[in-house]
Amino acid sequence: MNLTAKSDNKLLIHKNMNPVTELKNSIDIILTPQFYTFVQEDLDLKFTYQAKQIAPSIFDDYLDNTNDYQYYVYKCDNLWCFLAYNINEIDKFLESVGIEKHRVSKIYFTQQLADQLTEPLFIDERSLLKTIDGVVTIVPRYLMDSTVEYQPFNSSSFSLKSGGVTMGSSLDSFISLKESLLLGTIFLILGAIFIVEGNRVKNSMNKQVIELENLLAKHSKYSTSFARESILSKYRPIDKKERAKRNAIKEISKLLSKKSHLKLLEINKNKVSASITTDNQTINKQVKEHAKAKLFKTSGSSLDVKVEKTL
Repeated sequence: MNLTAKSDNKLLIHKNMNPVTELKNSIDIILTPQFYTFVQEDLDLKFTYQAKQIAPSIFDDYLDNTNDYQYYVYKCDNLWCFLAYNINEIDKFLESVGIEKHRVSKIYFTQQLADQLTEPLFIDERSLLKTIDGVVTIVPRYLMDSTVEYQPFNSSSFSLKSGGVTMGSSLDSFISLKESLLLGTIFLILGAIFIVEGNRVKNSMNKQVIELENLLAKHSKYSTSFARESILSKYRPIDKKERAKRNAIKEISKLLSKKSHLKLLEINKNKVSASITTDNQTINKQVKEHAKAKLFKTSGSSLDVKVEKTL
């Protein structure tokens, strides 16, 4: 009998499972602890990407070669949960039980069900899954009381709170069938938009050329390139200076925050300057450094900063 339970397009993956047959649709898989290593740490970190950066060092004492592993990290209560898994080993096992890798949409871990496995979960005739001290563990059946009732795996009765990982993100050599179809559809739509937009721009340009020719016909004194270049040479420096003013104001705005406030902004023909007050010396120093990086002259004392740029 095949003891791998299937429900709601999710499969529980364990090493004693029977081969899967007639699998035609994409599925999500949930890995038992046989396929990953779990560590829980109390770290003073705010963001997941920070925790993932230090994940290899977390597993130094648990794994022989951390370079062979990928890592999944998520916040669990006030702690950080780290999961290390070898995607190549998982891929080989899935192939051995008849699951094609392009059929796998997402990978989940039974540790994500820790708060829901208070009662033993039946895996096979010899093994059970149970949460012990917050960690999902495989327990031999002979260690359990014979009167204990075991719940079968039914994914619709479990809630996977944190997200999983995709096979494509862990194994660079392929992406899932679902993702391939999605990307293909997106590229097709973008291609159609490109063709339509190209034709629209072409027609618009033709219309503008006709309008330009009509204007030149009405105003013959501008029809020569010499006359037009003369006009451009007159207004080009003005345009350049006005652009420089706008850019300087934009750069000044980037120096402002909740801890750095604009007191005064002066704009004249050849110069843009601003007075900024800051909440502390650290912010004061940061404002000066950022201003200098944008080629502003800086001055001032205490918590006030004056920035100036000549146009």
